[in-house]
Amino acid sequence: MSTIYEAVCDSEFVEELHQTDAKEFWFRAIAVLEQLCRSMPVEGLFFTHNPQILANSYSLHNLQIWFFTPSHTALLATKSLPIQNTQTIRLAKNDAIAHEWFCLLVSRSFSLLILSSEQSRSCIYSFHPEPLQKAIAVLRQKIHQPAQISLLSQQLEQFSVQMPEYRAIAKFGTLLLSQSFQQELPIPEIREVDLIGAITHEVKTPLTTIRTLVHSLLRRKDTTPAIATRLKQIAMECSDQIDRFNLIFEAAQLAASPVPLERIQFQDVLLQSIERWQEQSQRRQIEIHLDVPQELPAVISNSNLLQQVLNGLVDRLTRGLPTGSHILIQVSAAGEHLKLQFQSQSEDGMHSGESPLLRAVGQWLMLQPETGTLSLSLPITKTLFQAIGGKFTVRLHPTSAEYDGEILTIFLPIDRG
Repeated sequence: MSTIYEAVCDSEFVEELHQTDAKEFWFRAIAVLEQLCRSMPVEGLFFTHNPQILANSYSLHNLQIWFFTPSHTALLATKSLPIQNTQTIRLAKNDAIAHEWFCLLVSRSFSLLILSSEQSRSCIYSFHPEPLQKAIAVLRQKIHQPAQISLLSQQLEQFSVQMPEYRAIAKFGTLLLSQSFQQELPIPEIREVDLIGAITHEVKTPLTTIRTLVHSLLRRKDTTPAIATRLKQIAMECSDQIDRFNLIFEAAQLAASPVPLERIQFQDVLLQSIERWQEQSQRRQIEIHLDVPQELPAVISNSNLLQQVLNGLVDRLTRGLPTGSHILIQVSAAGEHLKLQFQSQSEDGMHSGESPLLRAVGQWLMLQPETGTLSLSLPITKTLFQAIGGKFTVRLHPTSAEYDGEILTIFLPIDRG
């Protein structure tokens, strides 16, 4: 069987829903599963295409997580969770189960499979061991590393699929039914954009004060060279964080007013930015290589915002790469557009497997839990480039190439006037 759906759909112990929207039922079922995990002890195995499904549940840390993904880009948050009990299984891009939304929980309290498949445009679920074991068999075929094969066998011996308890099934059904009739509470709406604006102000104000105090200390004659070096590091970190939140705030203001576009000399923008990028990369021991023509055409964009967005991209890229990595920056003409491209490669050629996790925080932001760094989400970054007249794409370079990590490409319209 090539998909989980094909393996379990004919089982008499599977409930399949065609009457409701598949994705709508999926989200309801996942919400109910979260409530179940809070109401009873859950310890066992968790197989999924998305490890963030139960991110709001404390039970997540008691589960051995098996994460199946065809993706290799840090921007889309594809690395395993930053906890020791997670295994990541890389799928081929054309693997059929890459198009299935699934979560399979195997615990001593209860076991449950929830599946939404494009193949059937329906959503199914089951508590019974027979379809769950079939689903596990399909997933086991995707694991090829001997160490992971051995680990999964040990874990399945420790947490075997058992016949469901009546209490778990009854509670699942009750919670699912109550969701269908639940009325919305009259909670005042708080727009995410307003919240982001308020947080930006609260973060920037103390950082600006700290930076000002640091600069005053640097001007003192009794500041020793060692202390001055530390103070400069503090000032640079404050500036980076302030600029990061400035960009977030600019993105939040897009809906309020259109961005004015004008003819700008891209070469000037690039020259002003390169020195900053070199400083950022040197602090993280990352090399930047430039492939830029001596003369560049003018483009139509917004100079201030374009510089902020480019700085934000380089900041996210350098923070996501391990020490000793390389970034190639190329600029070239592409028809009616100027193409700016960032290609990344880690020292050992395995950047995709070393990338830090980025968690979604609402629709606007991504959080890197290991460092606490916030950055704009991919959809918002694309929207921001559209607002300043450009286009932004992210893809992976073929692994046979010298640069085998992410490729971030920006297209800006050339001014022919």
